[in-house]
Amino acid sequence: MRKIWPKKTRIYWDPEYNIPVIKPLPGQEDLFYVLKLTEPGDARPAFRIDHERLMSAIKYEFGDEKIYNIFFKNCFTLLNKVPHWDQMWETIASGNVLGQLYYDPFRERWRFRLNYTGAYIAVRDGLVDIVKTNKRVFRGSYIDKSSTSSRQVVIINEKDEIIGIGENIGDRIIVIKTFKEKRLPVETSMKKSDLETVLKHNEYGIEFYKEKAIKFLRKLYEKNKLPVVVSYSGGKDSLTALNLTLEALGDAELLFNDTGLELPETIKNVEYVSKHYGLKLVKASAGDAFWKAVWIFGPPGKDYRWCCKITKLVPIARVTKAKWGNGALNIVGQRAYESIDRARSPSVWRNRWVPHLLSASPIQEWNQLVEWLYITKYKLPYNKLYDMGFERLGCYVCPSSTLAEFKEIEKHYPEEWQRWVDVLEYWRKKLDQPIEWIKYGLWRWLTPAVAKYRLARHIPGYNIDWRREYILRLLNSTVNLAPLKIFSTNEHLIIEFNKDVIIDEVQQQLIHNILMLKKKIYRDKDKIIIETKNTNIIIEKNKINVSPYKEPENLEDLADVLKIIYRIYGCAKCGSCVLWCPLKIIRLTKYGPLPTKPCIGCRICLEVCPISEILVEKIVLPLITNDPGIWKRPSRKHGVEVIETFRIAGIIPEEA
Repeated sequence: MRKIWPKKTRIYWDPEYNIPVIKPLPGQEDLFYVLKLTEPGDARPAFRIDHERLMSAIKYEFGDEKIYNIFFKNCFTLLNKVPHWDQMWETIASGNVLGQLYYDPFRERWRFRLNYTGAYIAVRDGLVDIVKTNKRVFRGSYIDKSSTSSRQVVIINEKDEIIGIGENIGDRIIVIKTFKEKRLPVETSMKKSDLETVLKHNEYGIEFYKEKAIKFLRKLYEKNKLPVVVSYSGGKDSLTALNLTLEALGDAELLFNDTGLELPETIKNVEYVSKHYGLKLVKASAGDAFWKAVWIFGPPGKDYRWCCKITKLVPIARVTKAKWGNGALNIVGQRAYESIDRARSPSVWRNRWVPHLLSASPIQEWNQLVEWLYITKYKLPYNKLYDMGFERLGCYVCPSSTLAEFKEIEKHYPEEWQRWVDVLEYWRKKLDQPIEWIKYGLWRWLTPAVAKYRLARHIPGYNIDWRREYILRLLNSTVNLAPLKIFSTNEHLIIEFNKDVIIDEVQQQLIHNILMLKKKIYRDKDKIIIETKNTNIIIEKNKINVSPYKEPENLEDLADVLKIIYRIYGCAKCGSCVLWCPLKIIRLTKYGPLPTKPCIGCRICLEVCPISEILVEKIVLPLITNDPGIWKRPSRKHGVEVIETFRIAGIIPEEA
C-alpha cells in the first residue's frame, strides 16, 4: 500500500528563469508552477557525482548522451527520492519530472528510465528509438523486436500514442513500464541555469525559513532557560540546526555520539566543525560495543535494531545524564520529510529514555532544497561525503542503507567494509546461506519481509526459511540457547531447548521480584517451579512446561521468564539496566545483571535490555509461537507503565 504522508512539502518552479523556488514572494505564487513530485517531495539539488551517474546511465540505456545534454546539461537539476527496492530518484529539470535515476543491484550500476513526460519530449525531439505495436501491452509482456540497438525504447500504439517503455533483451523487447497517468510537460524558457542564479532568486525564501527558525529557537529558550546543547552527527541536518542555534542564541555545546561505526570523513568533520565554531565538544562513545555484541545477536536488521540501543541510546544517555542531569535544551536536526514517524513528531518533545533533555528541531518543516541553499549561501562546513556520492551518513553497516550506498563504502573505504564483510561471511556460513545473502543484502531483514522475498526471487533455488534461520542464529551466537521443539496441547506448552536451562538461587529471586509473584518460585529436586497468578511454569533440564497455556496472560508470564533466562546466558554488558534502574541497585556480573538489594519489580531493566526486548521478542518468542510478528502483540508488557504506577503510589521517588 502507498504510504500516506501526514506532511508534504512544496517546491515551485520559475518558468522564466528556469529554476526552483522554495518560497515565492507574497502575492507571486501564481507566477510559478508547483512541481508534481512523489510524496513527501523532499527534493535536493543534484551534485556533480549525481550528474556523472545520470550521464553514464543515459549513455548505457540509449547509446549516447543526447538525452542528458538536452534534459540536464547546464540545467539546475533536482533529485527526489521515491520508493524502490534499492535507491531511486525522480529527476527534475526545466519544471518537469523527466524520469528516474536508480541503482540496479543485479547489474551493479546506475540506470535511467524515462517517465511519460520524458518519453513525450524524447519522442517529440527525436532523441529516442520507438517501437510500434498493435497489441495490448502490460509490464512483463513481450514485443517482437524492430530495428533498434538502443537498450531502452519508447513503445507507441497505432495511433502514435505513447503507451510504455521497453528494454531490448536481444531478440525481443520486454515491457518494463506502462503509463496510466499521462502528464504533458510544462513550458519553461529552457534558459541555462546554475546554482548562483538559484541562490539569487531564492534570497527571500532562504531568509524566510531562517528567520522563522531563529524566532522559534529564541521563543523556546525564553520559556526554557537551560544549558543549550546541539546534537551533531556530521550530517547536513544537524549542521543546519547548529548554525541556526548559534545565530539565534549565540552559544551552545556540541554533542557527538561516536557509535564506533562512523566513517573517517565524519570524524574529521565533527572535529573541524567544533574548532571552526569554537565550541566545546562533548563526546559519547560506544567504543567497540557493536563488534562484541554482533556475536551475540548476529547482524542487525531493519526490523531487528539491537545496535541502536547498544551504540546510541546507552552512550548518549550515560553522558547526558552525567553532564546535564538537571536538564538541558537539546537542539536536533530532525525534519518531517525524513520518515513518516518524524512527520508525525512535534517540533518539541522529550525522549522517554533521555527525559532530562528537552529536544527541539528548528528545521522540522525544512526540505532538503531549503537546507542546501542555506548551507551554500552561508558557506557552512558540510561533510565531504556528500560530494563523494553518499546520501545518508552514520553507521556504515546500517541495515537501512541501500546496496548503492554499500557500494560507495566498499569503493572509498575498503578496509572498513572488509571488516564488516568478514563478520557477514561468518554468519552466512553459520546460517547456511548462499553468497547472495551478502551480495544482495538479505541480511538486512530478520523477518520474512516482502522486500526480502523480492530480492530472494533472483537467487535460483533459494527459499526463505525463517524458523531455520532463527534457530541457527541462536545456536551459533554466544548465547547458544535455542528452542528446538515445541509441543502444545489444550492445557500445556512444552518447549525443548538444545541444552539444560540452569537457574541458581539468586536468579530465582530475580524472577520472583520481576514477576512480582503473588505465589512463589521453588526448587523440587531437578525442577524449578514458578507459580504466578495465572500460570505454572516448570523448568526441568532442557524443557520448560507451561500450564495452562492460553494467550495472552500465560504467554506474558512465559515471556518474562525467558527474558530473565536469556539475560543470564547472553548479557551484552551494555549497562542499559544499570543506567535506567530507578533505584540504582543493579550491577553487572559474569552471570549477567543482578540486583544488590531486593527490587520492586518495575521491569524497566527488561524493557531497556537489548537481549530481552529484542533477541527474545524478535527471535525466541516467534519460534515458540510460530509467529514472526508476535512482538507487536497488544498484551505485551511495558516497564514504563509500571514505573509510573510506582511513582504515583510513592514506592519510588519522583526524580527516579
